Amino acid sequence: MLITGPNGSGKSTLLDCISGVQHPTSGDISTPESEQPAYLPQNPPRPFAYTVREYLTIGNIPLKSADYATMFDITPLLDKEITALSAGQWQRVAITKILNTNHRVVVLDEPDAPLDEHWSKYLEAAIHDGISLGKIIIVTLHRPEIRNCWKFQQLNLTPMIGS
Repeated sequence: MLITGPNGSGKSTLLDCISGVQHPTSGDISTPESEQPAYLPQNPPRPFAYTVREYLTIGNIPLKSADYATMFDITPLLDKEITALSAGQWQRVAITKILNTNHRVVVLDEPDAPLDEHWSKYLEAAIHDGISLGKIIIVTLHRPEIRNCWKFQQLNLTPMIGS
């Protein structure tokens, strides 16, 4: 599912609530214990002084052959420290980790933000690949040129003016 909307409309807050990082101020969101989502926040923090290889294997299933690491061309980065990566490289590593989990539900908050158009196309393909493998993927996007070409069930959050 693709969730769109302008700044301040609640996209990130909704994803924080879905992933359990925050609790809603009213109502509730519940997921079965076995369906807790994997969550990639909008600006994922960089764990300190791990190599990319170490980061990808901590709390995760081993990398598969012909996997997202190949798709996002992070194999040459495996022995680099995360702190030495550019913003785009770090985002590709974080996306690889989150999509390579054994979680069926994956939540991605503006995963394309630090990516150029080239990597954004790979991200779209990776998301569609995950969906074809039975994952439920919830994504927020900001850039209209991307959200208009990606093919997802869409939910548009518009701020409640005067509320």
